[in-house]
Amino acid sequence: MRAPDLGCGVGYAPQDLLLFPHWTVAENLAAARRGQLSGGLGEDELLGALGLEPLLARRADRLSGGEARRVALGRALLAAPDEELLLLDEPLASLDPPRRILVLGLLAALKATRRGPVVIVSHSAVDQCVLADVVQCIEVESDGRTSRSHFTPPAPPAEALAHEGAFENLLTLDVLELAGDVARCRLIGTAPLADGLELTVPSRGLEPGARALFGLHGDDVLLGLEDPGRVSARNKLVGRVAGLGRAGSFVNLVVALGAAGLSLSTHLTAGAVRDLELEVGAPVHVFFKTRSLRLLARLP
Repeated sequence: MRAPDLGCGVGYAPQDLLLFPHWTVAENLAAARRGQLSGGLGEDELLGALGLEPLLARRADRLSGGEARRVALGRALLAAPDEELLLLDEPLASLDPPRRILVLGLLAALKATRRGPVVIVSHSAVDQCVLADVVQCIEVESDGRTSRSHFTPPAPPAEALAHEGAFENLLTLDVLELAGDVARCRLIGTAPLADGLELTVPSRGLEPGARALFGLHGDDVLLGLEDPGRVSARNKLVGRVAGLGRAGSFVNLVVALGAAGLSLSTHLTAGAVRDLELEVGAPVHVFFKTRSLRLLARLP
């Protein structure tokens, strides 16, 4: 059968999916197709990231939960090109970790290119810090009352949601080469070797030439006044203190890495700040272990 045109100017992926069960995957997607996808993203690229090519001929009622989730997301993206409203309710639920890394990367890339508004509902602090510019948290108390908190710049979601498991530091890296269980990468925005801003990360899920988003907890970033020498931490950078601010009983410290827009956040005790005589502008050495970096998304 031929799927009718159901275009309505809104791309919606509900939590309960609402696919047409007697239609094939191809028919469900065709019903939503409404022109060019945002950011020049091709439909083949979309189907590849979502892993939908092998499913196109299958009826929707024959899909697993994760497969159906991916179809619903693809349908929403096809229905809301560029400037139109996109509503996604738990878009990454039920996805296995490798597919989640690909789909989160797809959504992060679309975030950077879409001109239209996107509203995402998610219980994942990691998803929120990667995808959101503004976060509103709603909590339901035992007596049924609700409370809300609202995070906007200059308090970015990445820091505001750190206590929920998000990463204060989101690093976009180009993979240069693999060497066994590690990969040598370059921070985006720097020329090769020019500033020494290269990192060693776990190689699993990567390949040379790939671009990926990694998370790094502030508590995993250590500081020193001089090169620590031979230590187990493979990542050692040099920067300057760009900011100091209280964060509860600790001090949040931002280190600029010598290139515009590139910095790392870490947490120190007030005593450590005092003993190291840290102040804005002071040179510091930064180091952290390879395994402290977690792959969050593969970027298209």
